[in-house]
Amino acid sequence: MKKMFALVLLLAMLLTGCGGTDSSGQTENDIPGQDTTDQTDGDLTIQAQKDPWGLVLAAEDVTATGLTLRFVQSGGEPFGELQTGSPYWLEREENGEWTAVEPLMEDVAWDMMAYLISMDGETEMAVDWTALYGQLPAGSYRLGKSVMDFRDTGDYDQKDYYACFVVA
Repeated sequence: MKKMFALVLLLAMLLTGCGGTDSSGQTENDIPGQDTTDQTDGDLTIQAQKDPWGLVLAAEDVTATGLTLRFVQSGGEPFGELQTGSPYWLEREENGEWTAVEPLMEDVAWDMMAYLISMDGETEMAVDWTALYGQLPAGSYRLGKSVMDFRDTGDYDQKDYYACFVVA
C-alpha cells in the first residue's frame, strides 16, 4: 500500500510539476529546472541550460530524515560565482498548495559558510534535517535554497531554487 501511495504521489508530481510560487511570484514551472523529479542527467543539463544562471536542483537518495541535494550548472549567464549557504527550508504540498514545514525549534543558528557551485558541472550537498524538522511523514515536499550570483561584497543577485521530492 505504501508503494502504491508513493507511486501515486510521484505520478501526481510529474504531471503537475513542482507547482507553487517563489518569492518573486513566479511558479517553479516558469523557472526552468525546478521540476526535477525522476530526471536523467541529460534532462537536468537541458533544464539547467534554460535557466538564466544555468542552474537546476535535484533531490536524490531521499529518506524521511534527509537527502542528497545536487546542483547542476550548465550554460546560463551568471556574472560572478554561484554560491549558496547552509540555510534551507522545507515545504509540503497540501491540497495543491505549498505550505512551510514548521521547524521543531524557533531560533535556528546557521553557519556563515559560502559553498561554491561548480560552473559547467555538478555540486552535491548532504542534507540531514532531523535536528530541524525531525522525521518527515509520507508526502510530497520541496527543499528551498537561496543561491547568489556573487560578484563582490555587496554586489550580488539572489534567487530561490527548489528541489521537489517524495517521502514514501
